Order: sequence, then structure tokens, then C-alpha cells
Amino acid sequence: MKSYDLAVIGGGLAGLSLLYHLHRAGKLAGQRVLLVDPERKQANDRTWSFWEAGSGPFEDIVLQRWKGVTLHNAGANLTCDLGAFTYKLIRSTHFYAKTQEAIADVAGLERRYARATDIRTIPEGVRFAVDGETVVAKQAFSSLPHPLDHRAVKAPYLDQHFRGWYVETEEDTFDPAVATLMDFRTPQLGQTRFFYVLPFSERRAMVEIAIFSNDHLETQEYDRLLGEYVAAYWTKGGYRIEHTEAGNIPMTTYSFPRREGKLIHIGLGGGDARPSTGYTFYNVQRKMMQIAEAYPRLPDLSPWPERHLLYDATLLRLLQNGVLPGDQVFVGLFRNNPPERVLAFLNGESSLVEELRLMSTVPLAPFASTFAKELLR
Repeated sequence: MKSYDLAVIGGGLAGLSLLYHLHRAGKLAGQRVLLVDPERKQANDRTWSFWEAGSGPFEDIVLQRWKGVTLHNAGANLTCDLGAFTYKLIRSTHFYAKTQEAIADVAGLERRYARATDIRTIPEGVRFAVDGETVVAKQAFSSLPHPLDHRAVKAPYLDQHFRGWYVETEEDTFDPAVATLMDFRTPQLGQTRFFYVLPFSERRAMVEIAIFSNDHLETQEYDRLLGEYVAAYWTKGGYRIEHTEAGNIPMTTYSFPRREGKLIHIGLGGGDARPSTGYTFYNVQRKMMQIAEAYPRLPDLSPWPERHLLYDATLLRLLQNGVLPGDQVFVGLFRNNPPERVLAFLNGESSLVEELRLMSTVPLAPFASTFAKELLR
């Protein structure tokens, strides 16, 4: 039976971010560390976009930055200057390469390309199996997902399922200085459906559709919607699809079990995605840096302020029950507030005063009644 000081189960965004920040903080020196994942992450399987003020820990691999964004629905076309914030994009290939190159310097790191199974807490720490071998770690972090059935979750729950194209057009089409944050100009069908467009040049961009719904589509249906959108609002000419990606993010205020003895859940399994938007990358970095700074002590692991979870539960319940259309909610937030206020709020960095100002701009009656019901829950 092998023993380690630290085990990280899952080598994706959360697991690699944790090891990267622990290493930068000098917390892995002299430690026996195990990283378990079925594969060495290196494919371009994810694109992470986020906004932040100033420079972040991965500034050198940011592929594109935007200081302006647009939002659209049937009745409004907004162009917003982000002020102190910058909207940024990182591709997974660059992130995987940077983090794995950094942790390759950790003398006590062992990698196992396999699945961790039978994970359980014991008095000595955490025990699990790797390829039939029993392993014990004094401390373990897991980014494995918690399987949730939306029909069995009492908290509000919507999947954000998405599919994106990296396209190259035959003619100048895009403005690389401005990103489309949310474009709701597509039939909503009782759901929240929008496109976003992240341009890299006049002819290259990522075009993605995101749907907040627990009913998923077939791949060809996402592609049909993407093709219709590109033809209607971007180019009548030809274009080439260079790369595709797809995924799903659970949007819920379900109380994920973040800590079980010496086992800590991180990433989507730790509730690190913002429930009302699904944005994850920025908060994962913030949380992993907090853990790295305090390690081996562990700080409060709640990823969001409690009042923000109430706000998000209210919004998700309104969207899930079809009380308010998502296009009106999100476009209205940016139309009726300074963009910096909205972005700070969505990052969990706003003050109570800013939040009260923001809440004063939403439809009061449905928000107030739903908020009260979520508070009682």
C-alpha cells in the first residue's frame, strides 16, 4: 500500500490549478504528491472565458482580450465598455501545457494515468484504489463530478449545455476589439438561449450557443442553430469550421459536499461554477490561490457568499419556472446598470450597497416573492 502526503484526483482545470498554485507558493517542497487522472490533459477540449480587473495568474497565455462587449435581444442592442474589467479567453491547450510544465519540477510528484475508485475517508486521511492498488493520502482533493438528477434536487437546477465552432470566414466579418457577450436573437422556446461570439481577427472567431435547460439537443440541432445564426447576423459568404467543442455545466445552488474529513471537493464538484451563469475559470483560480496560501490549513471553502447563493437561487428559480424570460433579465441588467457593477456582482466581488442598487433595477414583484421563498427554504 502506497502512502502520500497529498493526492489530487482529477487532472483538469481544478486539479492542475491547485497543484500549480501550491507549487508557486512553495507548499509542495518535500511532499509526496500523487496526481491521478485517466489521461494526460493536452487536447484543445475547452475554451475558458472570464473577466477580471488587472492581470491574473495566467496572463501570459491569454489568447485574446476585449474591453468592449455587445448584448442583443429582440428589443435592444447594447454596446458596453467594461471599464476596469477586461474580458479574456484562454484555450485549454495553453493552460494544460503551462501548468504541467510548471509542476514537472515538483520532485515528489507521481502521476498515475488511471481512474481513482472506491474513494473513502479514514482516520489516517483518504483511501482509494488505483489500478487495483490501495493508496492512502493524508490529504486529498477531488475534482470528480457529483452526479445530480435535476428531478431529485430540491434546489433550482438548470443545465447549461453548449456547442461552439471556431470559424474562419472568406471575407472580413468580425471586429476583434469587441466580443458578443450574449445574443438572444433566436427563438427561446420557453428556455434561455443565446449565442456568444469571441473574435480573434476580422476573419476568425469562436461562435457558440448556450442553452439553459434540462432538455438537451442532438448535435445536429445545435449545428443547425449555429449555422442559421452565422448566416443571419455575420456573413452571407463562405466560412470554414476549424474546430468544435461542446459541454455541459450544472447551474444550481445545490449544497455540494465540499469537505468530507480530509477529502476536499473542488471544481464543478465543489460548486465552483457560478450558479446563475456557469462561469468557472476565474473563481477556480481565486479559490485555488486561497487554498495554496493557507495550506496545510484549509480556509472556508464556500465558493460564493451566502447572499449571492440566494440571489442565484432566485434567478434560477425564475428561469426554471418560466416566470421571467432570460433575455430580458440579462440584457436588462446591463442596460440599467454600469457594466462594472454587473461584472463585479457576477464575480462575487460586489458590495452589499452595489447589490442593492443592482437589485433595484430588476422586476421587483417576481424577484421579491421568489427571493422570500428561497430564503425560507
